[in-house]
Amino acid sequence: MKNPTDRLVELEVLFTHLQKTITDLDGVVVDQARKIDQLQRELRILAGDVRLVRESSREQRRPEDEIPPHY
Repeated sequence: MKNPTDRLVELEVLFTHLQKTITDLDGVVVDQARKIDQLQRELRILAGDVRLVRESSREQRRPEDEIPPHY
């Protein structure tokens, strides 16, 4: 059985490693949150662009200009 001083040192070392791990993971979470925000902004822009393309293509299409599906 280890003496209390050795056990305390081991606990302090473990605690220090856990603090570093938590700090590292926090950085990962913050980076991911930033990336998600960026991707959501880009997705909103792309969705708007797709909406505009759909609306403009509906106005310009004429049934007689469409190629039948078997061609």
